[in-house]
Order: sequence, then C-alpha cells, then structure tokens
Amino acid sequence: MAVARKTEIEPIDGTPKKRLFWSIITDYDLQTGLCELVDNAIDMWTLAGRKQPLNVNITLDAERQFIAVLDNAGGVTHEELRLLIAPGGSRNDPNAALIGIFGVGGKRASVALGEHIEIKTRYKNEQTYQLDITKDWLATEEWELAVYKIPDIAARTTLVEISQLRNPFTKEDVENIRTHLGETYAWFLQHGCTITLNSKAVVRRTFDHWAYPKNYPPKHVSFDLTIGPATIKVDMTAGLITDRDPETENYGVYLFCNDRLIIKELKTRDVGYFVSTEAGVPHPDASLCRAIVNLHGPAISMPWNSSKTNIVSGHPAFQGIRATLIQLVSYFSSLSRRLKHDWDTDVTPYSSGKIDNIATADIVSGKRLNLPALPRVNKQHVEHLKARNKTILKDSPWTVGLVEAIAAIDIIERQRFDTKNRIALILLDSNFEIALKEFIVHRTDLFPKTTFTDAKIAQLFNNRTDVINEVTKKVTISTKLLDKAHHYYGLRNKLIHERATVGITDNDVDNYRSTVEAMLKILFKLKFAP
Repeated sequence: MAVARKTEIEPIDGTPKKRLFWSIITDYDLQTGLCELVDNAIDMWTLAGRKQPLNVNITLDAERQFIAVLDNAGGVTHEELRLLIAPGGSRNDPNAALIGIFGVGGKRASVALGEHIEIKTRYKNEQTYQLDITKDWLATEEWELAVYKIPDIAARTTLVEISQLRNPFTKEDVENIRTHLGETYAWFLQHGCTITLNSKAVVRRTFDHWAYPKNYPPKHVSFDLTIGPATIKVDMTAGLITDRDPETENYGVYLFCNDRLIIKELKTRDVGYFVSTEAGVPHPDASLCRAIVNLHGPAISMPWNSSKTNIVSGHPAFQGIRATLIQLVSYFSSLSRRLKHDWDTDVTPYSSGKIDNIATADIVSGKRLNLPALPRVNKQHVEHLKARNKTILKDSPWTVGLVEAIAAIDIIERQRFDTKNRIALILLDSNFEIALKEFIVHRTDLFPKTTFTDAKIAQLFNNRTDVINEVTKKVTISTKLLDKAHHYYGLRNKLIHERATVGITDNDVDNYRSTVEAMLKILFKLKFAP
C-alpha cells in the first residue's frame, strides 16, 4: 500500500491564550489555592534536599481581605522567574517523589484567589525581584511581564501577596483552613516543616486513631506497584477507629500521595461502597471503618487530579490498589455493623495494641486476603439491651417499653418495607413523647401530684413545647439535642398533617435515634450504643 506523501507548509502558532488562566481556575477556592502555594514551597524545599527547616508563614486578613504566603524554601533565580507565570512551566522532575508536576498550580491558584498578585523572591543572597500579575495584564494577550528589582527581602525567601480577592472569606473560614492544613501536611509538620497561620503554628492532625478489639486489630499491608517503568510504594492500613464523629461522618478511605493528603472520608463505589457484596451503602452502622492509604513514588505516576483534591479512579495506580483496598474496607465495614450494639464495650475501650501485618506475597499473587472470620450477628438486640439495663428496668418497670421501642427500630430496619424509615421516625418520636410523660408522671419528687394532676398533664401534652419547658426546668438537656428533636418532630408533623409527603432518609433515622437514646440516658440513665 502506497504511503501518502506529506508536504510541509507554514507552521501554526501554538502560544496559549490568556483565557487559559480562566478555564483552569473555576475549581479553586481559598483552601485549594492556599494548598497549591504550600505545595510549591514544599517541592522547592524537597528539591534543595531539605537541608534546613522549612517555614511557611500564611496571613489571612479577613478585615482587609488580604492574603500573604511567605516561605524560606530557597527563592527563585532570575533565569527561572518565567516559570512563575508560564502555564506548564516547572523545574520539577515528574519522575521525582514530589507534589507538583503540572506547572500550573501556583499560577492558577493565585489568579483564582485575587485580581492583584505581587510575587517577591530572593534566591539565596542574590538580588530580590518582584513580578506583578494584575487584572490589566490578564486582560491582554501579551505574555511579557515586567520584572522589578526591589530592596532585598530575607535570603532564600518567596513572598506572594494577593489582594482584590475574587471571593471574600470570614474568620470562620480561617479556622477551617487551619484544620485542613494540619490534616493535609501532617507528615511534613513532623519532618522539618513549620506552617503558621496568622502567627499561630498549625498543629498536625492525624487519622490513625485505631481500635484494637479482641481478635480484630487493624490490618496493614505494604507492597510495590509497578506502573510502566515506575515503581510506587503502597502503604495501606485499615481497621476500626476510636474517634468516630457521627456529625462529620469521618469514616471511609483517606488517601495520601507522597505524604500529602489528597482526599479523606471517601465513600464511593470506587472504594467498595454502594455495592451490597462489598462495603454496602454508607451508613452510620459502618462508621467505625477507616482505611488510610499512602502512595509514594514519581509524581507523574500518582492517581490525583491536577488540583490534588481527588483521585482519578481509572488511573493505573489506583486500579492497582483497588482490589486490596475494597477487601479491607468491606471487611471492616461489616465488622463495624456486626459489633454496632457493642461499640462502647467491645471496641472503643481498646485504644492500644498491635497492628497486624498482612503478608505481601498474598497481595502480589492476587490471592484473596486471609482475614479472621467475622463475629456472628447478634439477633437478640432487645435481650442485650435489657441485660445492660437490668437494674433500671427492675426498679423502674415503666422504662421497659422505652427500651423495647429502641430495639424495634433494628427489626424495622431489617424489613423490606418501602416506608420503613417513615415507620421508624414515627416510632422514635412517639417514644420520645412517651418518655417525657413517664418522666413527669414517675418523678414525683420533681413534679408533685398535687400540682401535676391528670388534668394538668393532659393539658400540658397538648403542646410539646410546654412539656419540654417543664422538663428542662428540672433537668439539663443541651440545646443541640432539643433542636434535633424539634426538627424531627417537625418532619413527623409534615407526615401526619400536611398534604405533601416528606422523604425520610437512613441518616434521619440514625440521627434521631441517637438523639432519643441520648435523651433517655439523661432522663432515666438507660444505656445504649454510642
């Protein structure tokens, strides 16, 4: 077959347009943008051999709406100043174990945050230079940018100052960012890096708060993953946790690349959730399960997106760990569910122990992990609850119904009713109202019969707010619990009294259940799972 001949004509201009900046900044917020600037400093520090401690000082002035990031990572030479503005320009070796490789993060982060950026940098003890990225410069198609010599700043430092912010931030945002920095850079904060935010040191925050229940300690595996010519070291630990937070739902998968947190609390199909034969639907019952994964290797081989805020699930590196990860997440999610009625006795008290290592050979060979048999499901939850509250039920027999109503929620959850959440919500709310009545009727030391007659009680229960007001005069119940109870009481009323039918979710049932259980503990000292 004849090969078609090619004839060269005039070349085309491949120079990028300034609109490139706008097309790549839409997914940046204050948190993501600041992390890009910190990433740049860490990479420069790493390339210099981390011979001296790295200090990154961040200023977030909510009153002036001003941002400044100062680092002592080494500064930028005169010859490399162009890399500060050229999309794709980077001196990072993509085959090195760094954080940044795309050459756009710092540029788009700065532009995404504000309309006026001043960059001052001094390489070692050489001349200090300044570049100004302004709204006017971005509006032109010219790529040349003036460079200024300015009075020297501290040697080996770079200062980025951003003003005329695109989106304002609050003092609350600042504290949220402080937490995020402590989580994202926890490893670096322990290995020679200091980050300060508004003159206050950022405290590292870790997630390895493992529980060591008998026969079910956390599992750890490490192995090498080959992606083309690159080798990625995989370090993976999964288990039950002691720092469960039902409000933030802090379970799931936490993934780090080159020691930098990329995403936390991941609960998607890619890691085993929403598949009945794997981890199942994310649910508070499984909320003691956590898996922490750290991938270490060439930056170009990491499965992160360009803003380092999520994973690319189809990436070969992620596909290479997925099967092992899903096995561990599925196992410990199931374990969490099976032990859910015994968390406070059989899990959370065991905060120390030894992590069990899985043989690397099992991973490499593709064998299914050899994990301990899961405990049998406790089908007798009601008897379990009664046993835990034996003395109270004997001395206060009117509380038996309150305990059995809570146990009935488990029975309802196991049914294939389309409206099981609605039934559960109505039962929980009725149980709470009955509990208030039992408290008033039987605590005659607080509610004398001479005052709280049958007629008085009947009148009182025409308005739940009046009932709660009377009870809270005698016993302290947090506003948070009362607000939740009021919210779910409102949902019940919508079901009963309004034309439209509201949807009740699994989380609604679990949240209200924990609220009612907390109320019963306050009123009658009854014990339930945490």
